[in-house]
Amino acid sequence: MGSIRWSLKKVFQVLLLAAILTGLILPAVAMAQVAETPQTQPAAEPAAAPAPAAGDSNIGRALFTGEKRFVNGGPACISCHSAGEGALDGGILGPNLTQVFAGPKRALLMTGWVNSPGLPVMGPVFSARNVTEEEMEHLRAFFSSIATKQPAPSKTGTFVGISAAGFVSILIFFSIVWSGRYRKRNKGTAHDALWRNYGGKGGQR
Repeated sequence: MGSIRWSLKKVFQVLLLAAILTGLILPAVAMAQVAETPQTQPAAEPAAAPAPAAGDSNIGRALFTGEKRFVNGGPACISCHSAGEGALDGGILGPNLTQVFAGPKRALLMTGWVNSPGLPVMGPVFSARNVTEEEMEHLRAFFSSIATKQPAPSKTGTFVGISAAGFVSILIFFSIVWSGRYRKRNKGTAHDALWRNYGGKGGQR
């Protein structure tokens, strides 16, 4: 009987120890699992499109690309800026204006700022050739219509490639034209003799 009671006591102690260990380990495991589980962030609501601006976006696009001239003769915006418009996308001197109306810089789309003589690049130009308020309304409408678009990648490489090909073509053209003119103009002269006798085509040394 004593051995049986001792065995039961031993079993009870083992079970009690197991229960204590289980009570300590399970909460720790649960906390670790919670820590490792990535917290699901609430889905961000898509940014609301800015309210459309007054004016005609088509006229604004024409003013931007230069299809329509500014009343006071200022240069087209595309000379220095890009906005995903035009065959070569525009200039790179100024920032890309595709999303300018969607951000805080939309406040700068005002005639008072654009025509300010204090601006380093635009100032000397537009302070003498002001953008009118009506034209600025059309530009704001254009920028409003493209505010949700992603800025297009720069086409500078394409522009450089076309420029290089054009330059080489011009060199080849003038080389052909002027070489013929040189031979015709100097035929029968000392230059012609030098050309024939010292390395010219068909000449002998």
